[in-house]
Amino acid sequence: MAEEADSDSGDSTDVFSEKFDSFKALYSDKVNVPVPDAPIFDNISKFESVVLKGCIIKASDSRARLKKEGESSVRRFLPHQESTRAVNDQRQQRFSEKNVINRMQKALGPLAVLYLYMENKIRVKVYTRNANGLRGHVEAYVAAFDRHWNLALEDCLELWSRKIKRKAPALGIPVSEMKYTIDHTTKTIVKESNGKLETLERHVPQLLLRGEQVALIVKID
Repeated sequence: MAEEADSDSGDSTDVFSEKFDSFKALYSDKVNVPVPDAPIFDNISKFESVVLKGCIIKASDSRARLKKEGESSVRRFLPHQESTRAVNDQRQQRFSEKNVINRMQKALGPLAVLYLYMENKIRVKVYTRNANGLRGHVEAYVAAFDRHWNLALEDCLELWSRKIKRKAPALGIPVSEMKYTIDHTTKTIVKESNGKLETLERHVPQLLLRGEQVALIVKID
């Protein structure tokens, strides 16, 4: 009976036996290790990280293959979770899609006609107004505009009227022939004067006209 017990005990600690009992093998001193110099691991996780390294590498290869095929492994954030840089990129993209140049191309109605004048380099006459009525007009080419009728004009010839706020000279050049400088680049010429109103004319290379001052725009034939 003792021999049979020893035989059963040997079978339960033999790793090649069908009766192998791992629990008994842990507490037995008679276990025959098949590979005496086999590495010893503290836990199963460490065993998997070393012995099953080939399987882990295959899994990483699979992820790389999926990423190469187009499936991104980058974490996707909600709009309120994204970084400041991502938000700035989105704002810049929206700004590039909604600037003045793009809006001019998509203009409708009268603004579409103004866009054709700008594209075909057709000279226009822009009538301007003041608080009491018409102030004058500007003959120019349209360089840019927006939906508020703010105009950027080129090669401008401006003609306007205003009240005389200075005394006429007692002697010298007649008022109708006087020339005086408003700034260092633009000369304003007095075309007509009747003592109360004077008509002025000047030529400027560029002019920015606010939409609230635009009364009418017509094409110059």
